[in-house]
Amino acid sequence: MVELGREINLIDEVSGCPFEVVYEVCVFDLDRPWEEFRVTTVSVPVAYMRWDPSGSHLLIVDAGGTFTVWIMKDYLINTWEEYGSTALPGEEVLILAWLHNGIQVLFNPEKHDQVAYNDKFQRSKFNPTVTHFGNKPLDGWMAVTATGLVTVGLLQEPGQKLIMGKQCLAPGYLRLTQADIAFMASGEVMVAASDGTVGSAIQCFIISVKLENNACKITTHPGASFFLKSTAEYSNRDLHLHVSKICFLNRENSDILLVCCAGPNHSSVEVWHLLEQTMPLNRIFQSVANPELACKTPKWMHKASIVHNAHLTDIARPKLPMNRTYNIETTAFVAYFACTYRDGVIKIIHRQSYQVIHTSSMETLGGPVSSVPGDHLLTSSPHLMSCVQTSTGCGLVGQSQGSLCVFRVFNSRDGCLQLLPGFLVLLLEYTMFVGHDIWDVLLAVRQGMVEGLAQQIIDNFQKQTPSFQELIRMRLLRLRMALCSIVPSGRQRAAECRALLTLFSISTVLRSIFRPKAVSVQEKTPAEKLTAHCSISTETDIDALIKNLDPEEFIVESVKKEKGSQASLQMLQPFIQWVADFVLHLLSSVPLIQNGHNMPGMGLLRDVSVLVMLRDLLAIMRLWGSINPACLPTFSTTSFHDCLGHIFKLLTRVWQIRKEGASMELEEGLVDECASLPSKVLIPDFHFSYGRDSCSFAVFTQPPPLRFSFGKEPDYLYAIRKTFHVYPAETAPDTKQCHDIVRHIHLGITPCEPVRECIRCGAFSLLRTMARSTLLESWEKRFIRNCVCGARWKLSNSDFKHVAKKRTK
Repeated sequence: MVELGREINLIDEVSGCPFEVVYEVCVFDLDRPWEEFRVTTVSVPVAYMRWDPSGSHLLIVDAGGTFTVWIMKDYLINTWEEYGSTALPGEEVLILAWLHNGIQVLFNPEKHDQVAYNDKFQRSKFNPTVTHFGNKPLDGWMAVTATGLVTVGLLQEPGQKLIMGKQCLAPGYLRLTQADIAFMASGEVMVAASDGTVGSAIQCFIISVKLENNACKITTHPGASFFLKSTAEYSNRDLHLHVSKICFLNRENSDILLVCCAGPNHSSVEVWHLLEQTMPLNRIFQSVANPELACKTPKWMHKASIVHNAHLTDIARPKLPMNRTYNIETTAFVAYFACTYRDGVIKIIHRQSYQVIHTSSMETLGGPVSSVPGDHLLTSSPHLMSCVQTSTGCGLVGQSQGSLCVFRVFNSRDGCLQLLPGFLVLLLEYTMFVGHDIWDVLLAVRQGMVEGLAQQIIDNFQKQTPSFQELIRMRLLRLRMALCSIVPSGRQRAAECRALLTLFSISTVLRSIFRPKAVSVQEKTPAEKLTAHCSISTETDIDALIKNLDPEEFIVESVKKEKGSQASLQMLQPFIQWVADFVLHLLSSVPLIQNGHNMPGMGLLRDVSVLVMLRDLLAIMRLWGSINPACLPTFSTTSFHDCLGHIFKLLTRVWQIRKEGASMELEEGLVDECASLPSKVLIPDFHFSYGRDSCSFAVFTQPPPLRFSFGKEPDYLYAIRKTFHVYPAETAPDTKQCHDIVRHIHLGITPCEPVRECIRCGAFSLLRTMARSTLLESWEKRFIRNCVCGARWKLSNSDFKHVAKKRTK
């Protein structure tokens, strides 16, 4: 997500003159940048906006020195509430950062050939900035003002006041114009500051923050400082230089500092490294036991300078935590930072060698023309005023005159920066491992790479341990769904991945209530026994399959005690119904797929593991039905006395053929029986299993450059909805009902309860909880922050009748 601040002029309707200026803070998803969500409006210009590491807290600082923390109410992106606020009147904030939570997973390009994810991505030893009881990290922020005042705000439980702490960097107040913050592995914080004069020293300070007796204690002491090299190089030239920018190369690395000396038509970015200098001691101070004892002191050393004949506007620093010791020559991975200038030039500079590896300009990239009246009088060419890298560095997000721009860095159509498929796989696996959104990695994926990347990721996933596969299987399916969605012909496979997301999550919750009669390490669990039994037995009669199974082994004790086993099993009926409907959808699509129709279910009918899982779940239904018939799925049929047994027989026959080979043709009699299903049993709406025709990630299917306007949907969305249909109209009648993607119940055409909606896939879910047991409560909490597809929720205020008409069109 990206935060946005903009100015709004309110016009008097009578006189037509502006009488008030307010500033609106909005957030939006880069996948749908035309849809903005307002956080708040303020009457003072906004100076800084910062997301917390979780992406649910937004810290806003205005020019008056007021700090305000906003959080998503009920985790809805369009509903915000104030968490707390404080003020520093008369202070100008120079830099602002959220405190480090101690979580850092390194990305090492040299380990792309490793098999296990735990070997590829290792956690570094990084201490949180502030901890409380049990060394648990505490959320908060740190700010440095122009007078050298360090302010720390710590967040407590909602409803409690913020814990504030203040301390000066030096014994007296300073006069600063530039500053930056970096976090150290020891838990301390390093601050680099300058008064703006080229001849003055760049001062560094070490800060430690502790929580003692519910009070914030800040301790500061000076660190190693240095003088700029530009002081000597340009002292005889009339360039009117000043220090215009100070920033650490990475917020989690305090060893590399970038300092820019700039003038009207000149800028020089100096790179400095913090090293340990060894100073030998005199023999008088050396001990007999250790005669080679030496004193080590930190020292800044100049490494490189990047010079340009224009004023520097910003430096886009890398956010990806990387190991700085990897070999550049043997590893072809490109790590960079970007410098933007007032003449529109963008320089891509290598992260380690500090060589300019690519140069482009806003004019050649097709940058937007200024939309601000009169702005063309201030500058001769469009340029970026500020710029940041995306989380993995595959994209740049910049602010130009009246516009926001997103640039592809790697594998673009006319670009020279290429990222090999092996490193793209590594980046995708890294985002899957740490749980980040993969949207920015897709910027570097060309459509011709999708098949190879997806297959390589699946092959690497199969090499992980079974327990680890179970842990991140949902993330893998979300990744596959996103990769399929960026290809125009991959919407059917994306719908299959969405169905698998629901199937695996339901299978997990149903299997979680199994219990063994006796705990033994050697014996298999009831779930393992059932899977082994169903994967071997070719019995087509469901009653004969479960004849030797004990129903008591498939209910957990806590469920039996909680309002009785019958009531608890009845609460699971919506999940059981979804599985039964999904089996009906698969079986009814067999004739169409056999005749060459491309529709969802084609890949699932060839996946033996999916067919075995469905047989397991149908067997569980029959077992639980013997205890409580109310939990069984319902079918609208007049031809079958036992519809559950019939679909189990058909599913078993499909499984028997597919396990002999995925390319084996189904028997003609089996295809005829599947073709007769719609005439004997009512087939539910296909959208309940595979979801609606989602337009998520459709932005990658359009030729660049793309231009959007806030509040206005692009025309290509209408074209996609009009020309693209996942399900054949004659076999998939649309009931226009809203379906709760979390609880798997029908909400009707116009729900009467508050409904939340996914900002990407458009799925609906009730806002208020309906859980009556701990089992359902834990289920709903799995999706309280994000949709099944992994995107954010928003409070739906749509006219559902209008939505139904729109879907009909």
